[in-house]
Amino acid sequence: MSAQQNNSAIVMSLNKVIKPIETLNGGRNFSDIDFLKETLKDKELIALGEVTHGTAEVFNYKDRLIRFLVTNMGYKAIAFESDFIAIEHLDNYITGKADSVQYAAGTALMTSNHLMIEWLRTYNRNKPDADKVHIYGLEVRNYTNLFKKLLVVIPDLDKADKNLLDGYLAKPFNSNVTREEIKGFKSMLLKLQTVQLSDINRQYVEMFNQLVSYEGKRPLRDHYMAKNAMWLKDRVKHNKLIIWAHNGHLAKTELYKHPTAGTYLNKKYGSKYYVIGTDFNSGKAYVNVFIAKNKPLLGFQPLYFAEAKSEKWYEYFFNQCQYKNFILDINAASTDHLLNQFLTEPLTMRLIGALSSPEGKSLSISKNFDLIVYFDKTTSI
Repeated sequence: MSAQQNNSAIVMSLNKVIKPIETLNGGRNFSDIDFLKETLKDKELIALGEVTHGTAEVFNYKDRLIRFLVTNMGYKAIAFESDFIAIEHLDNYITGKADSVQYAAGTALMTSNHLMIEWLRTYNRNKPDADKVHIYGLEVRNYTNLFKKLLVVIPDLDKADKNLLDGYLAKPFNSNVTREEIKGFKSMLLKLQTVQLSDINRQYVEMFNQLVSYEGKRPLRDHYMAKNAMWLKDRVKHNKLIIWAHNGHLAKTELYKHPTAGTYLNKKYGSKYYVIGTDFNSGKAYVNVFIAKNKPLLGFQPLYFAEAKSEKWYEYFFNQCQYKNFILDINAASTDHLLNQFLTEPLTMRLIGALSSPEGKSLSISKNFDLIVYFDKTTSI
């Protein structure tokens, strides 16, 4: 079979298994994705990935999936790739403890989820406390939010430790810490780790430890995100948790020469961990524009990404399918020998972070994701 014939056969096989995306609206009618009830019935940790942090269609569809999982699958907990303390303010809003919404530092992307936040507040309005949906952050992103929290929940801090925290908070927001401050933080941690604390206060101390230990060591970020997700899952209703983060954090294999959060979660939960990745072919996304190494970034702005025109990219094949926007169940598709080979052998897939470059990553879709939500054309948030 020639390469062209093989490519056509792949597209024909894809057309047999993909399901069209009929709407991006949250809505109340989920008949088009009702099949997910069976697919997800035994799952406990559902990860909703995003191909970029700035694609409108992806955010809208993930909002729709959240509403489906909450109303049809009994999920009551959602954890975001955001600051744990800052998300507490948003949780107070959706659960009715606060009258106004507050997007504190560490929740930059949450403003793009405004409609979902309002929907969750409405959903919770007449629910008893035990049945309300709660949202959480998966990491601690700055000392400022955390130190303010520690000063409130651990009022009997040593005077020296209190002064240390107050001294940092007196500086401009999220200032760099000095070596002397790090030394003081580590000494403070040793003391806090030996005192009797409530479960949640112990978690604040653990996140303090994570922040001090991180110090720019990128592999630790995914390790801590996974650790915090496990801590949350053990405590939320029915032990069922939704995670909202970038595809790269949720993928199951070591994409960047170190375990992703998804690597740890997949190892612990196995088939109970289900990853829905998102993808697009061409269009705009809101990203920090990278020009070249050692050149200044141009700042966040809508940037156009041209369509994939090489058979080395998954999107090249997806673009030729009968539906422009579709859902691909990887597990079901893999029962077809040709598709199993296509989805297993590494090709390049769009995987754009906060920066505009690199645009893609060589990976095996079937080894990293369970379902793909694909959009042919996109717009920026």
